[in-house]
Formats: sequence, structure tokens, C-alpha cells
Amino acid sequence: MRGTSRLIGMGLAPLVAALLAAGGADRALAAEAAGEVVVGAALDLSGPGAAEGKEARDALIVELDRANRAGEGIAGRGIVLLVVDTGGRPQGAAEAIQTLAREREAAAVIGPAGIPEARAAAREAGRRRIPLFTLTAPEELFDPPRPWVFSTAVPASLGARAILSHMTAVGATRMALLGAGDSQGAEGRSQLSALAPQAGISLLMNEAYRREEHNFLPFLHQARVRGVEVFVHWGGPAAQLALVRARMALDLGIPVYFGTVLGSALDLKEAGRAAEGVVFPAARVAAAAILPPDVPGLREITEFREAFIRRHRRPPEGVAGFAADAFRLMVSAMRAAGPSRARIPKYLVDTRQYTGLTGRFDFSEANHNGLGPDSLVMVRLKGGRWTLVTVPGER
Repeated sequence: MRGTSRLIGMGLAPLVAALLAAGGADRALAAEAAGEVVVGAALDLSGPGAAEGKEARDALIVELDRANRAGEGIAGRGIVLLVVDTGGRPQGAAEAIQTLAREREAAAVIGPAGIPEARAAAREAGRRRIPLFTLTAPEELFDPPRPWVFSTAVPASLGARAILSHMTAVGATRMALLGAGDSQGAEGRSQLSALAPQAGISLLMNEAYRREEHNFLPFLHQARVRGVEVFVHWGGPAAQLALVRARMALDLGIPVYFGTVLGSALDLKEAGRAAEGVVFPAARVAAAAILPPDVPGLREITEFREAFIRRHRRPPEGVAGFAADAFRLMVSAMRAAGPSRARIPKYLVDTRQYTGLTGRFDFSEANHNGLGPDSLVMVRLKGGRWTLVTVPGER
């Protein structure tokens, strides 16, 4: 049994392209007709979040091969993966759910990875009554939980708690926060500002920056004047690089934290000495090379990483782990309860102590994410490399 995947481009005439070399689009159409199980993915492959969308797609291709290997599939039926490009638009995400639920009769959908698209997809999944595994976990989608919506992504709240815990351990009490002006940055700033008082940390500055803004010298100068002890930056690699360079230009010894890192963070060669000492929480798949040997699920992480590298000639990042976990949980649910849309959520809410690539999942009626602190590890940039912060609060 061989897995089949194809891409649907949204538009008047869907663009069909084979994502796997063997079989192509004709095989995908034949597979649907033959009664194989259809799984959908709604991902940004051409918009602002295309890097994450393609990372998730590539992970799903690896998992599709794994699930269909040796004729396993779902009760002897193969799995067909249909990937719809949302273009990074909320409307595109809603249309993707409509297409996959109504026209393609998918059993479940994985994605999107962007917050605005996930909002739209979650609304449509509720209307269509189809299970959705988002690859982002904004609080608004899961508090309160929505019956048809689950997530395998690490919530911003866990990253915020990890950062604040480290700050508390080193005795820092005065923080400056700088976040990207997009939805991801807003989510990080919201969680940190809400949780900081509980950790006994004063938030002296809390500002957002525009996507094109990379001059952080005024912000850092103002932070120094106010007596800030630590900086937190929640944004993308280009802005991270600009921040650490500005810190070095001002000769500031104030520690810098990054928000949750899912991939390679900034270019360490380009950053050079400017990035020395930066601390951040990282997803387990992204930090696989430095995980201690007693980490639960390390063998599975290593095997997934090796399979991903064999297939795509590069190591996977955190969102790849989210996508793989979503696929594995969905397959487990369908193997246990059948490929019924209604049965998948019922199976998931009773799933406890499931060790995934991202961490341990403990789902319930009240918790449709289920991840805990073990889904992140604290990392320090030292000598141009990632190193594990093994003792909470070590400098």
C-alpha cells in the first residue's frame, strides 16, 4: 500500500499537482474512488506563512508513507492526503475546510499554522462538523474548548511560563517586552503581560514593532534608562538579529530572551558574538540534537528526524513535529474508532499520557491541546551553538 498526496490550489479551476513521485494525481483520484480514507490539510503554501506551511506539508508526507507502509493504513484501507493551499488568507482557510469537508469528504483536517487562518478554519470546522487539528494554539480557540477543534502546537502560554520561570530563578524582576505587530507577536505579548505579575516580575515596557521595522536602538536605550534587567523579544529571525546587533552596538550586558523558537531561530553565523548568551524555549523536535537521553519519546523523535532528513534533505523544525503529532493522533483515533468524523473527537478527549514528538498529550473535555511544560526545553546560544539550560536559572 503506497500513500498518495496531492495539492489543490484554490480558485475557479483547482490546480492539481502530484506531491509524491509515484502515482501522481490520477492515482489520487483513483484512490478516492476506491474507498480509501481521505485526510485533508489546510496550509499556507504561497502566502506569508509559506515556510511553516511547507514544513508541515513535508512532515505529513513523511507520516503518510509511515502510516501506509506494509499495508497498514486504516483497517486495511489506504490513506489519501489532500493538501489545500490557503494562500495565508482567513477566507482561503475557510474555503479549504469547505472543499475538504463537502467535496472531498475528508475524515479530518490538519492545519492551518497561522492564527488568523486557524480562527477562520475553526469556525468553518464547527459548521461542517469535521475534526480540525490546528498547528497553532491561540488561547481564544481553546478557552473555552470547541467540540471539533484540537491542536498539537505548543501554546504561547507555555513559552511565556518557561521564560518567566527562568527569570525568577536568576533573580530578575524588571522586564522589557518587544513583540512583532502580527498575531503571533500579539499572542506572546498578551501571555507574558498576563503572567508576569504572578511571577513577581514588573513589566516596565511593552511595545510592538512593525514588520519592516528593524531599528531597535531607541527601544534598548530607553530600556536601559528605565533600569530594565532583561529583554524579551517575541518575533521573527530578522528582527531577532537586529535586536542582538543593537544590544552589542550599545554595549549592553542585559540578558535577552526570545519567544518560543520552533526552528533554527536566527542565523548564528551572521549574528556572531551578538547572539551570545541569548536564552529561549524551544520545541523538542527543533532541539532534538541536544536533548538529554532520558527525554520521553526521544527514540520516536530521532526516528522521525532521520526519516524527514532522508526524504527532504534537511532537518525538521518544530511545526513539522506539530503536524506529525496531529497525523499520528488522527490515525490512532481512526484505527481505534473508525474513520468517522463524530468518533474522532470522542476518542481524543479520552486520550491520556500520549507521548508524541512535541511532548505528552493529556486531552480531556476541557483541554483540547493537552500539552504541558515538558513540550519545551530551555536553550542558550553559546559559542555559536545551541546548548541545553540543564539547571533552571543557570547563567
